[in-house]
Amino acid sequence: MGTVESVRPRRARPPFEAVRHFLPWCYVADDSLNYSFFLEDLMTVQASKRRRFLGHAALALAAPAIPTGAWAQTVLQRRLEWQSFKSTPQYASLLTGIRRMKANTNPADARSWTYWTNIHLNACPHSIPYFLAWHRGYLYYFERQLRAASGDTRLVLPYWDYYSYATLPAEFTNASSTNPLYVARRNTNVRQALTLAPFSSTLINFERGQANAFEPSLESAPHNPVHDIIGGVMATMQSPVDPIFWLHHANVDRLWVAWVGAGGGRRMPAKTSLYWSGIHTYTGALAMQRRSTYDTRTNLLYFYQNETMPTTVPLARKSTGEVFRVQARPNDTPASSAPFGAFRGTGPRSTGDSTFSIGGALAIGLDQRSISAHLPVSSEHWSAVQEIMRGNPASIPGSAKKFKSVQLVLDEVELAEEGRQGGYFYRVYLNFPSQDGAPGQQNSLLLGTLGAFQIHGASHHGSKARLRYPIPGALLRNPALRLGMASVSFVRVDGDNSPRGATLGIGEARLELSTEDKGS
Repeated sequence: MGTVESVRPRRARPPFEAVRHFLPWCYVADDSLNYSFFLEDLMTVQASKRRRFLGHAALALAAPAIPTGAWAQTVLQRRLEWQSFKSTPQYASLLTGIRRMKANTNPADARSWTYWTNIHLNACPHSIPYFLAWHRGYLYYFERQLRAASGDTRLVLPYWDYYSYATLPAEFTNASSTNPLYVARRNTNVRQALTLAPFSSTLINFERGQANAFEPSLESAPHNPVHDIIGGVMATMQSPVDPIFWLHHANVDRLWVAWVGAGGGRRMPAKTSLYWSGIHTYTGALAMQRRSTYDTRTNLLYFYQNETMPTTVPLARKSTGEVFRVQARPNDTPASSAPFGAFRGTGPRSTGDSTFSIGGALAIGLDQRSISAHLPVSSEHWSAVQEIMRGNPASIPGSAKKFKSVQLVLDEVELAEEGRQGGYFYRVYLNFPSQDGAPGQQNSLLLGTLGAFQIHGASHHGSKARLRYPIPGALLRNPALRLGMASVSFVRVDGDNSPRGATLGIGEARLELSTEDKGS
């Protein structure tokens, strides 16, 4: 599944130099605001006193901007699906809370809507580990602030189950100037974004970097395409401006809960694992221990109305009244249907201290059509690929490095003006001829998705985007594949309302060997 990065060096995490005393509760300055949070993983002071004093407060509880007391959850609460939620008294409270937060125009004030949008803009970890867990803590803190703004201690964030209701709730599409749920969007139906792939019985691992991992699969789809198909501000890193963002991410969080609960060999890293050490950072002063986001019930004190995985996707209706099932699967729009463009190839070369390109294609422009590009690779470099796919480090002529993984890299990716607002995405396939060599026959490996949301995420600090799609070794061990030739296909998926014409450009698409082990 694709990872994204800026071509520039990434911004450093906010420093913690403002911590003044090695005490269980530490006050850290953030502009004019003071927060407190518990740094159990950074400090070792009087553990028994902490337990007596804090009880269940192993969370990073911030004050005064993040409310405590009556606004904090003290009992287990249930997050409802929107169709149930809107008939409760808390529906009016939700509208009140959103109106009051949007009316606050101070972006440095945690009581404002912009404050929470900026957290996502500046700190969200997309396409890297902890994507799901970071957002779990983010929603938790936002929910508490929304509850305080509403004045209703019983307000709990709802979720939108688009596997049952693929169309945005009508309450979000009413364009009345008094409706705080409305923003302009490209589409109001996300059926094209949906897939059952993350719920396959073969995805038994959780964390990014492992083979058959759930977290990168769920992020690749449906998470990213839901952002893309809705479009508008949802296709950007300022997506929390749209109130549907919070319901979308509550549903993503619910799908994680459902995956864990489904069993069948699916496994999370143990809570005692080093994977859960450290903290999630939201601002220079607001953080949460990673282990607090291991589940929803233990520390965060909530659960979902429905905690089962989806088994079907919604039915789309034709104008004639007929229905047909729409699901994003590799075979719905085969990569073989994407014609080849005349793109100039690139030869082998070093692309970094740990990477080496074995072949690529330059200046790929994408529009409403699907298209493929040849990736010329020499036989000696394919020998290295085959060795990696057998699970062994590989060498290439002229280099002493040992390469451990293969990835597709899309470099210098830019959005055209017409493509910036989303409403579409592309499925990205790596293709190989079949072993029998029959004309027109190929095997296609679905690597992930590409859309405005991912590109905005990789370039929102002002540089061009670079996206990486690790190629799991198991995919290329298929005996039906005939290595020695390869191509990449971009298969366009449109929403009900999508842009025409040029949408994005790719400076280079290339296959890279890496000395790092990128298994998922």
